[in-house]
Order: sequence, then C-alpha cells, then structure tokens
Amino acid sequence: MKQEKLINMRKTRGYSQVYMAQQAAMEQTTYSKKEIGKSNITDAEWNKFAKVLNVPLEEIKDLDRSLAMKNKNWDFNNNEAGIQYINMPENVFDIIMKYNGRLEEENEHLRQEILSLKQGTNTIFVSNLVE
Repeated sequence: MKQEKLINMRKTRGYSQVYMAQQAAMEQTTYSKKEIGKSNITDAEWNKFAKVLNVPLEEIKDLDRSLAMKNKNWDFNNNEAGIQYINMPENVFDIIMKYNGRLEEENEHLRQEILSLKQGTNTIFVSNLVE
C-alpha cells in the first residue's frame, strides 16, 4: 500500500528520499520501496520518520487502512520461532475474524456432539450455521 501521507509530508517539508533514507540509516532504494508499499515499515521506522518530519505519527501513518498482524511462529532466517508482520486491508481482517468466529462456533457444536455421543445419549444436534 502506497504511503500517501508519508510521501505528502516529506514533499511538504521539501525533503528528498535520499535525505529521509540517510536519517533512518537505510539506502534510498530501501526507503523508496517502503514509501510505495513494496516493503513493510516497522514501528521503529515509523517513529524515526515522524521524528525527522517533526510531526505526530498519526500525520504520516494511516492507521485505519491496514492492520499489522504478528505471526510469532515463523522466522525467515532459520525456521524457528520469530515474528513476521503481515499488512492487510481492514476489511480482509474483518472477514477473517468473522470466519474464525464461525469456526469456533462449529468446533463448540462438535465438542458438544462428541460429548453427547460419549455419554450414550441419542440427542442429535442440528447446526444453525448458515453457509
């Protein structure tokens, strides 16, 4: 996702990508990829950019457009426990959470059905989940 607020503030201040990259201790090409959304921007980097631009974080980071999720079970370097950040639009996150809720309801229904079968009752559960 292109970081429009960051780009606009940088241009308003008259700063080049080279200057921003130098202040954040990165290459200009790396900074450019972050601005156009090809590379993720970490929280620490967001804070550096806000400090360089002398603005509150909310003025350069659009907090409503995407969510960053942590996946603590993956590390690209050695396949051991680590953290991976995934950016996704909020509506996609909402869909995933809704589907997750439906799966949890179905799991609970199945647990009750298994318990009923183990107890030898003849109760049949009818799912009220709508597809």
